[in-house]
Amino acid sequence: MNPWTKRLCLLLVLVVVSAALFACLPAVQLAETSEADEVLLFLEEVVRIDVAKYDVTLLGTSVTYPEWLDGLAQVTGKYSLESETSKLDVLFKFRNGTLSWCLMRVIEGSPHYTELQSTSIHDLADGFIQRYQDYLGDADLEAMRSLLDVVDVTENSTKTVDNLKLTVSVSSFSSCFDWRCTLDGADCGGVDISFHNGHFYAFGDDRSYYQVLTA
Repeated sequence: MNPWTKRLCLLLVLVVVSAALFACLPAVQLAETSEADEVLLFLEEVVRIDVAKYDVTLLGTSVTYPEWLDGLAQVTGKYSLESETSKLDVLFKFRNGTLSWCLMRVIEGSPHYTELQSTSIHDLADGFIQRYQDYLGDADLEAMRSLLDVVDVTENSTKTVDNLKLTVSVSSFSSCFDWRCTLDGADCGGVDISFHNGHFYAFGDDRSYYQVLTA
């Protein structure tokens, strides 16, 4: 085979390989966009942030496979939401393909909401869980709402009913609500939310991947 033929064959191989690589990119981008869009939907429907009033920037995402997740993918990302009077940073994590953690930091001003926010910490927690229940279509969250009515949400307290435990932790920084399913006295997967200065601060739901890891 003469040198020109060899070069032509090599060029053709490179073209085929490049085409194959580029063919894979839209699927990856689509997955990242879908997950990122879900974060914005969560902010709108559950946290009640008026996303339309902000300039929204996705600052990036990354995928890791933490050893403690036993091979499950974890997608981590960050949004910046900015308007003339408000700036928010939103961090998020997807585990096992499910939004499992979200944290919202108020950098400037106050968040723009789609509805008036209550000044009652009980009502903030109850409203969040109710909207999250509607968002997921998860009837199991109703029991979590019911536990809010039998604890003092203004001080540190714990209440267990059947196989569901609610722990309330109040500090100078935040009010946290942690619901855990229990099995033979041991804590299992659950949902936790916290509020800072009357605003949503953080959320976690490890039930989807906890069930996988303990199956």
